[in-house]
Amino acid sequence: MLLSSNVFSATPGHADEFTKHMADVAACMAETGIAVGVKVSQAGAASAEVFINALYQDMADYGASMTRLRATPRWAEVYMGLGNSAAVTSVDSFLAQVLDGYDDAPQLSEGTIFTSMWRAHPGRLSDLMAGMSIARDMHMKHGASAVRVMQIIGGRYTGCYGYNLSYPDMAAMGEALEAGRAEQEAFFEKAAENPSADLIAQIIMDSPIIIGA
Repeated sequence: MLLSSNVFSATPGHADEFTKHMADVAACMAETGIAVGVKVSQAGAASAEVFINALYQDMADYGASMTRLRATPRWAEVYMGLGNSAAVTSVDSFLAQVLDGYDDAPQLSEGTIFTSMWRAHPGRLSDLMAGMSIARDMHMKHGASAVRVMQIIGGRYTGCYGYNLSYPDMAAMGEALEAGRAEQEAFFEKAAENPSADLIAQIIMDSPIIIGA
């Protein structure tokens, strides 16, 4: 399973135009049969960032979908609209390969996502993966609806591994993280004795209030 994400932010004073462009991009992708969803950063980003996420079976599906999208006259119009707009700032774009064993929920997350980006220390990737497996069991026990580990390809987090926690909504996330706080703190205290990776970023994303997809 492969995830693509294109990340944008709005130029101050241009929220209405920005919102229209984001909706147009998501709608055009959906019209060509791509499973697409929109998330907005709630914490962890310098400004509000809009993530247009899409899901594919694999790299072959991604390539075929992009070829189909680029051949759509409507996409050329939408793409040029982005490029010519003073309302839109492109922040990032990347692919994320969902690792085997973490692809048991083959659909986009419907609610809140808490993602952590980790960069493994040299020679310690297997230790990082072992730790993420332990963390998954812990977080699922305390109420996460899905846990995904992804290898990031391209963009600002190139070479990192994303650990994504999904919840139905912000309230569910808060309750689950509080329920597992003591166990999580003990887990990180133990991991800190011989860390296998550096924590690069943490971002909480939620469904947008205005932009629909």
